[in-house]
This record gives sequence, C-alpha cells and structure tokens, in this order.
Amino acid sequence: MSSRGAIGRASRGVVAEIDERLKSLDEQLASHEELLAERQRLRAARATLLGETPVGQITKDDVAAYLKEHPGSGPGDIAEALGVSSNRVSAHLFRAKTTRFVKRRDGWYVREAKGSGRDPERGES
Repeated sequence: MSSRGAIGRASRGVVAEIDERLKSLDEQLASHEELLAERQRLRAARATLLGETPVGQITKDDVAAYLKEHPGSGPGDIAEALGVSSNRVSAHLFRAKTTRFVKRRDGWYVREAKGSGRDPERGES
C-alpha cells in the first residue's frame, strides 16, 4: 500500500471530524439565527411605525448630514456610524461625487453650493 492511500484515509477521518463539529455548531447556532431574524423583523417594524428609514438603508441626505458633522470621514467611518455596509455608503458617495460630495486626500466632504464662496476641492471648508 502506498503512503498516498494512508494519507487519504487520514484526511477522510479529519474531514469527517470537521463535518461532525460543523453539524454540531450549526445546530447550536440555529436558535441564534432565529433570534437575529426576529430582531431584524422587529427593527423593520419599528422603523415603519416611526416613519424612519428601514434598517440597513440610507439616503444621500443621511451621508451628507454625517459628513457635515464629520468632514473628511471615509466610507467605513460613515457606515459604522449609520449602521450600514461601507459598500452602501460608497455607492452614494460615488454616484454623487460630481454633484454633492467631493473626495480629497484626507476623506470625503459635502460639496458646497455654487456661490457659497467656499471651495472644498481647494480645502476651503
């Protein structure tokens, strides 16, 4: 018998142990997944009743309001503060980068309205 066959059997034994442990963990986590799903449903219901934006959804206005209070922030900081993914924040920033937001070396800023006398692209905020 070659050593390759012995390694194959040993690997199958390890894989079987891993599979058994994963099965056990999945069973233990099942109740947590139910709790997380219930929490998400309750948050969504609460937001609907209060007229708030559903959990996980933000608008460009939300991003702009955060940047007005925290100029120079990055997508990760904004996402963490607003409780959403950084991908969602980045999508808003990039869609409005020529109209509403401006990216500088140190982070993102709300673009000033024309005629305000300030130019965030030059560092005047």
